[in-house]
Amino acid sequence: MRGIRLGHSLNIRRNKRRQLKFDDQEESASFEEDDFDTGILKIDDVDDLCFKSGDPTDDYKIGETNVSQLFRNYQNESVRIAKDGGLFVESNVHEILSLSSIFLLIPNSHSKTMINIFGSRLVDKIHLKVKPVQGTTLNPDWELKFQEAIKKATKISRECAVDWFYTELARDRNLRENLGSVILNYLETLPIEKIRNEPNEITFIINYLDNIMRGTFHNPDKHIVQWPNINPKENSAIFIGEVSAPSQKDNVYKNCKDLIMLGVLMKDCMDSAIDKGADINIIGFQCVDNIIDFYITDLIQGIYFMIHVGQVSVPTSVKDMIYFVNEIEILLGIREILQKSYDTLHDKNCSPSLPLAKAKFKRDTFGTPQFNQLLSKTHDCYGICSHRYGHF
Repeated sequence: MRGIRLGHSLNIRRNKRRQLKFDDQEESASFEEDDFDTGILKIDDVDDLCFKSGDPTDDYKIGETNVSQLFRNYQNESVRIAKDGGLFVESNVHEILSLSSIFLLIPNSHSKTMINIFGSRLVDKIHLKVKPVQGTTLNPDWELKFQEAIKKATKISRECAVDWFYTELARDRNLRENLGSVILNYLETLPIEKIRNEPNEITFIINYLDNIMRGTFHNPDKHIVQWPNINPKENSAIFIGEVSAPSQKDNVYKNCKDLIMLGVLMKDCMDSAIDKGADINIIGFQCVDNIIDFYITDLIQGIYFMIHVGQVSVPTSVKDMIYFVNEIEILLGIREILQKSYDTLHDKNCSPSLPLAKAKFKRDTFGTPQFNQLLSKTHDCYGICSHRYGHF
């Protein structure tokens, strides 16, 4: 697992163990691969777990609706299901996360149990209420230039598009800073037509995904970006993510387990920030095949809302870039949230303060033997690639 932490990393786990090293003057790589082990298939060791009501004045409400009470009902129903037949990784992601007080909210992706207790309209209403407002927009003139460069590459030649776009970037520095550098790099490196063979995981990250992450979140004078491995017990990250290569897009078990791990680590990172007095959002992403889903976690009166905030496609050809341009505003919004969270956490590290008042709303992370074994079965990687935040 890897992630952007204050002064540390962007967390990305891969499904096979590998070792990779890059040096300034030389490059060396060694690989160690394991067959994917499904491990724990379900959770049923919930023992006497029960979620009880507290002070009603501490409950989260929307109008007359007591969301906290409904969520406790949902948690206790998840416990009942676990006792009766078990919570399965592939079909009960929402319920498993609820045992750690995590409320996963993804549009049009609600479990049957969630709908039975909340109703689909209320779930959608809650999502809209807690989702951060993203007011960042892409300048229409820049969007037209991105589209024009792609058109030149596909209709005339790559060289013509690159030369023209270099000139545009030189004229307007803001164009480069608002993902113009990402567009340029893709123009220079992507094939015009998509390659039919699916890339392996290393190739996918280096040739496709890294350009988005580096071009969006890298700042050479403030945030140095690497992708080193970190211990999942380290919880000072502000940006963590999971990656499954195209070859793993149909591995439902792995991808569901990765999402559970992502939610739990985002919760633990939120708790760490609260203890430091930093009121921030924790950002997470899951990349499956060439689709990146972004999440924000926030603690609101005892509920860790894990909120889906956007989806971005990773282009694998110049022709695919036109769809990516339409999604750039999502990345700009995520970057704005990340920068605010980074600055806040940095200030608290430099000038420590008492925990936030909402520390009283922190909840325990579910940690039975089966659940801990589920998380420990995740394959890890060891390597230095591209994302690390901060000069400290």
